[in-house]
Amino acid sequence: MEMKFITSYEFRNDTMFLRNQFKSVGMFRLPLVKKQEISLEDVSLIGYDKVNQSNDYKSIVHFFLDDYKFESIYNNPEKKIEVLRKFKAVLTPDFSMFVEMPIALQLFATFKNRWTGAYLQQQGIKVIPTVRWGDLTSFNFCFDGIEKDSIVAVSTIGIKNQKSHFLLGYNEMLSRIKPSKIICYGKPFDEMKGDIIEVDYAKTNNLQKSNSGLYIKTFYGYVDNTYRKGGGSASGQNSGNPEHEFDENLDMPKFPGYENKAPGKNYEWRGGSIDENKGGWYNPKTKETLHWDMRHPEPHGPHWDYINKNGGWENGYRIFPNGSWERKIYDDMGGIING
Repeated sequence: MEMKFITSYEFRNDTMFLRNQFKSVGMFRLPLVKKQEISLEDVSLIGYDKVNQSNDYKSIVHFFLDDYKFESIYNNPEKKIEVLRKFKAVLTPDFSMFVEMPIALQLFATFKNRWTGAYLQQQGIKVIPTVRWGDLTSFNFCFDGIEKDSIVAVSTIGIKNQKSHFLLGYNEMLSRIKPSKIICYGKPFDEMKGDIIEVDYAKTNNLQKSNSGLYIKTFYGYVDNTYRKGGGSASGQNSGNPEHEFDENLDMPKFPGYENKAPGKNYEWRGGSIDENKGGWYNPKTKETLHWDMRHPEPHGPHWDYINKNGGWENGYRIFPNGSWERKIYDDMGGIING
């Protein structure tokens, strides 16, 4: 293999060293990711770490992954260009911006996001900007480098305890960018406004037993476990809301077994006769309830009913022997739809 030598002058003036080859905007002169027209019918996502093994080229490539899995797209972008060209579009890399990070690192994460997006567009790839914010100081730059009325992408995974801070940044994004559509990876908060396309975390990760026709407003994709990375606080806590909130992707109990007995430590039977199964197992410490239902007819079949610590019928799930689970879905009158 022949080695190529370059002079010090050539290295100092290489655009891949200077990273200054694209139009830049804002106080910090961030590269501009241009608005593009992209069809969002039948949206599906595939993780950047899966593109070499997939031929699902109608999907959009995402980076809602741990940073080490895609750092190479910034350091050596040419390596994956031919593969990425095959897909419908690519989101810009979601480099983490935790509030504990120095503001310089938050700014650099934003720069890498925009630079990679501009580079991919230069290579003829359709790009959708991923928007991420850190602490309040990051609002001075984290919405720059994206043309107004663009399609954008955000994620709500792992930020339930940081809802107020997320909504503060989200509303600022709406005001600054005025996005035409918003791809939301994870369940949107009720307070989120705009034309939102939800990509369901549980279904895309095969964590939920699907029921045909019950997910009309969500779209299928291929993603990885990403609930600990991204924005907000690196510890997953927020000083304004320190209590851990139930996260169905993290806190769902395992299948308790086939026998109608205490499913774990501290569970006690409450209700009528246990022989007639008129009641359930309640944990006074965790405030969780489990009900044995091994005789349930198809299509659901044997399972345990589960209500998390928040209580109430709207927090009901089914846990199946194979480890999958599904949320119970109710109509406006409280009647169960997928019973």
